[in-house]
Amino acid sequence: MTNNPIPPLVPRPDDDAEVDSVPHREVDGEPVLDTDADADQVDGVAADRLAAEHPAEED
Repeated sequence: MTNNPIPPLVPRPDDDAEVDSVPHREVDGEPVLDTDADADQVDGVAADRLAAEHPAEED
């Protein structure tokens, strides 16, 4: 049996450069997705990350 090595994780940048590429607005000092933005101009990966890290409403 061979063990497959786990590849190293890619570190996330500390700056919010990806947030700058996604239409967002500040709510209580936190960036959230701008729901009025044109969907064709939104980077899906960056938008998903922003939505996961900063949800618009907490349940």
